[in-house]
Order: sequence, then structure tokens, then C-alpha cells
Amino acid sequence: MKITEFSVRNYQFTLVIFLGIFLLGVFSLLNMPKGEDPEPVFPGFVVVVIYPGASPSDMEEQVVDPMEKSFNELEDIDQIVSEISDGIAIMRVEYEFGVNVDEKYQEVIREIGTLQRDLPQDIYRIDVNKVSPTDVNIFQLALISETASYAELEEQAEKLKTELEKIRSLKNIESWGFPEQQVRIELHLEKMAQLRIPTNNVLNLLQAENLNIPGGNINVNTKKINVKTSGNYKSLTEIENTIVAAGNGQVIYLKEIADVRMDYQNETHLVRQNGHRAIL
Repeated sequence: MKITEFSVRNYQFTLVIFLGIFLLGVFSLLNMPKGEDPEPVFPGFVVVVIYPGASPSDMEEQVVDPMEKSFNELEDIDQIVSEISDGIAIMRVEYEFGVNVDEKYQEVIREIGTLQRDLPQDIYRIDVNKVSPTDVNIFQLALISETASYAELEEQAEKLKTELEKIRSLKNIESWGFPEQQVRIELHLEKMAQLRIPTNNVLNLLQAENLNIPGGNINVNTKKINVKTSGNYKSLTEIENTIVAAGNGQVIYLKEIADVRMDYQNETHLVRQNGHRAIL
């Protein structure tokens, strides 16, 4: 007996089956996850290694080859594509579709952490970014000046960043290429000797006060003492008014025995655009 003949003769049964399928379709439609312009998830990551001063051959031998060898040992790897130029290497690590992207991202981070002890110690930075199919364009601008200070360049970069943030199609804006700011404390040793204030006492007091000094240091002649503290200091004035000694009715503040100012870390790399000093 043919299906069509059976369906006609048993139309009640056929109608029940049809209504069941129809109701199942309506139920699935109402409960199906929906999203407006959903963003597809691509199982790939971009690893950017910045190694100032390294030639392409050095980048390949000392950085890219060890990293590629390590990544190829991971499971579910589809392909690895590397691009190398002076001082920079960009590696696309692509996994097979169907893997958990967040788990694989953590896997790549762990692998790089394990590798870092075998990579050159003067690598400036290693970034790992998730690949988004809807966010693939990168536009880089350089602010060039041979005479402006880093503070002036940073100020201009912030102004430009403020204007660029008004463009809705730009998702993320970063500026880099200049040293990070830090607090510098330069002690007056002769004044400290007159007041009988040991250098170690000043250092211990600063650390005990829980000051919020980002990556600062104390310069004593040719020696530099790092100050790593944490807390909620909000200005240089509060740091200057730290009490370093008290006695006989006299209170001595840090500003009386030292110069406190914001400065930049010593340059560990140079940024150039077509041979000109720049920030990006």
C-alpha cells in the first residue's frame, strides 16, 4: 500500500500527525534563541609580539619558531599563519570549528606563559586577541614630533582619542609608544644629614603609608630604589606632605628633604614612523 493511499484512507490519523508537526514547529519558533545581528564566534586568536630592535630573521628564529612549535602541539589546531617584520610578529592561531573559544583562549594564554622563560627577556609585550569576524580592520595613526615632550604628545593623543571616540563605528582606541608615568622622589642628602634622617627611614615610611605611587622610585646619587606601594593617594601634594620625622615639637615633611614630581620611565624602546620620533 502506497503512503498516499494510506493517508487518504486514514485521514483522521494523517490530520493528527499534521497538527502535531505544526504545533511542534510553532513551539520551536517561539522558544528559539533570537538575536538582532548576532555576532558569529570564530575559533581563532591573533598573537602580537613586539620585540624592538629585532630583525625579521631574529624574530623568526628566537620568537616565532618556538611559539609555532608549541602551538602545533595543542589539540584541535587547524592552522597557524605568521607574518614577521622588523621588531614585530603577528601570528594567527586558528582552531577547528566547534571548540569552546573561551577554553582555547585560556589554553593559548597558558602556553605563552610557559614559553616566556625561553623567549628573549627584552621582548616589550605579547598580546593575545580574540578574532571577531565583524571587527577585522585596524587603522593606525602616528603623531610625529622631534621636539615635543612625551607629556605634550600624550596630551595631543588624548585629544585625538576623544574626537575618534565620537565615531560610532570605532570599537576600541588605544595609544602607546611613550613611557608610562611614574613618581620620582629625589632626596637632598645634605639636608637629611643635617636633620639626621636615614634614607631607609624615608623608604620604610613611604611603604608603610600605603601610598598609591605607580611604579615610582627614589634616586640617591647614582642609586635608584624602587618604591612599590598601594593605597589611595590622589595627588603629588599628598605625597609631599608625608611626615618623615617628628620630635621636639618639630614635624618634617617629605617636601622639605626631597623633590617630588611626575616623570616618565626611562625609555626601553624607540617608536619611529618613517624615521621620525612618534607615538601611535
